[in-house]
Amino acid sequence: MSSDDTHVGLHPDDLDLLERLGRIAAVVDPVPDEVLELGRAAFELHRADALLMSLVADAGAAVRDNGAATASHLVVFELGETSVEVEVARRGEFVRVIGVVMAADQPYAGECRVSLETSASTTTQTLDDGRFAFERVPVGLARLVLDREGDQPMRTPWFDAR
Repeated sequence: MSSDDTHVGLHPDDLDLLERLGRIAAVVDPVPDEVLELGRAAFELHRADALLMSLVADAGAAVRDNGAATASHLVVFELGETSVEVEVARRGEFVRVIGVVMAADQPYAGECRVSLETSASTTTQTLDDGRFAFERVPVGLARLVLDREGDQPMRTPWFDAR
């Protein structure tokens, strides 16, 4: 557990206690694997009407930035003439997800919303000349959903945002 915006108003001692209790509960009474599987399966049905893009590239590298280790990887998805190129850069407990939506080798110029989904939240923004950026994304699995006016939504498979 971290002291982010969801814990506004809690005393630091309370946050520390909750974090320690969470670690104890994870060891003493962990969530059963079948419950996690069922949860993932149920969440997969969210936006089941969307067309599924294909993963075509996933390349990673570890780099040092001002002495701090960061990890970055590039992920590319395609469906027809539409592609999404995503860079995932980790810094501490969070990642930054930036990317561009391309249509026939040009940045997508039409009205389009892109949503970043995690198991805990969904954040949506409008593309800016085909580009998007999501900051302070929790480390874990994520996927993108492109929603263009008049078209069936497109979504990526879950990818590792680490």
